[in-house]
Amino acid sequence: MTKLSRMRLDPNDMGYYINNLWSVFTLVFDKEQVRALFKDLFTHTEYKMFAKRLEIARRLLEGQKYQTIRNDLKVAEHTISSVSNILERDGSGFRKAHEILIELEKSFQRKREERQARIERRTRRKLPAETLLPNLIGEGFNQLEKALNRRTARSSARKQLSV
Repeated sequence: MTKLSRMRLDPNDMGYYINNLWSVFTLVFDKEQVRALFKDLFTHTEYKMFAKRLEIARRLLEGQKYQTIRNDLKVAEHTISSVSNILERDGSGFRKAHEILIELEKSFQRKREERQARIERRTRRKLPAETLLPNLIGEGFNQLEKALNRRTARSSARKQLSV
């Protein structure tokens, strides 16, 4: 984890800086703005570390075992236990984030199902009753074409015989 400078700041100043940080986090609404802020604010390693900690919390709340989390996310057991301790003490931030992620996943799932249903409606196989009229019309044109071809063939055969 990143170390804090040993040079002490006035606690009032530090409180002001932290308040500014919270204000910025709560006032940035757009995902791209948040992404840009995080990119500037955190190192690449910190960025990945925060993402993993959030995923650890999500998996713990879903009841996954330490071993599974450790193998999947490639994290130390100490990291998992520190997140677990936070969840045991309170973890309201992790819990709220987990609720948001669940709602987001449900929303994505609904959209996927709606999209799939639209695709299936467009590409579903038509029943015989739905194709009856087009088939009759098509068959009628085929019969008409055959009759015209026979008539044309007879007519041209008569002309050749009469010559």
